[in-house]
Amino acid sequence: MPTLYLLEQGSKLSKTSRRLVVEKERQVLLEIPEFKVERVFVFGNVQITTQALKFLLQNNIDVSFFNLRGRFIGKLIPFESKNVYLRIAQYEKFKDEEFKLKIAKSIVKTKIKNSRTLLQKFYRNHPETKLEEEIKRLDEIYQEVERKTKISSLLGLEGVSSKIYFSGFSKCLRNM
Repeated sequence: MPTLYLLEQGSKLSKTSRRLVVEKERQVLLEIPEFKVERVFVFGNVQITTQALKFLLQNNIDVSFFNLRGRFIGKLIPFESKNVYLRIAQYEKFKDEEFKLKIAKSIVKTKIKNSRTLLQKFYRNHPETKLEEEIKRLDEIYQEVERKTKISSLLGLEGVSSKIYFSGFSKCLRNM
């Protein structure tokens, strides 16, 4: 049971020697061995004892709080979060403009390539769609991506390629 969902309104999560216990009005609803929980989601009016909270935080178990409708309110994260080193690495990469441009190019090129592939596959089976111009233009834009030096200019190419793809896609739909 990686995620413990606490949904029963008026219930309480507490900690015994080796178990997490959910109870309501002194009646036990659920007992879980402490090592079987990876995260806890609390919905609405559910109480958690201090002992249970300490245990969860000491064992790197996040506790997320939601209102009754499921809207996220907040989260208790252990001091030494499981992902702290990953987050640090992500923040470092975020500052690296060259890396961001490289990733952005990769994403845009993949999108253009996949768009072209879909149009080309349809065109092979339905040459009457006359998709040659769209396929050729997507090839040109794909080549142009490598020459861009700013992410904003990549966004422009991505937008143009989307327009071309959907123009071709509408031809495909008309021929079905």
